[in-house]
Amino acid sequence: MFQDAAVLFDSGRMFYGRLPRAIIGGAVVLLGGILVAVSSTGALEAEPLGVTSIAVALVFITSLAFGFSRIQVLENEVRLQWFPFYRRRIPVAAIQRATPAAIHGLRYGFGLRFGAFGLGIIQDTGPAVRLDAGRGYLLSLGSADRQERFLEALTAAGIHVQRN
Repeated sequence: MFQDAAVLFDSGRMFYGRLPRAIIGGAVVLLGGILVAVSSTGALEAEPLGVTSIAVALVFITSLAFGFSRIQVLENEVRLQWFPFYRRRIPVAAIQRATPAAIHGLRYGFGLRFGAFGLGIIQDTGPAVRLDAGRGYLLSLGSADRQERFLEALTAAGIHVQRN
């Protein structure tokens, strides 16, 4: 019936880099240790709400460890996904320009981020692209090759790519 537009670029699943994984892993170990300590001291009976809150935080942070992002460029739209919480389709006509960028350290944080730059999907440090579509998007791509293929696909879709 309806055929999907041709995919010009697909990043595949991009998982967190080394530093974000270390931070998430440290938080999981810390919360797990707190839960073990709390259960061994009998605080579960004294503060069940606090223990439940720690357990919920542990489950939430553990689920973030399995999060990934995926970016696709189709002939008529750009699709952004940050699993498990965010999906967005941006019509190509709404994107004024794209520029290469770089993410260094934890300046922007990691994961799904909101800031002066707009919305960021940041899985790792390194090559990224800024999209100007009314509001800004900062998309980490993890490698220079993936960044270049993404920019080429945007150009093929008719988006102005402003090279530095």
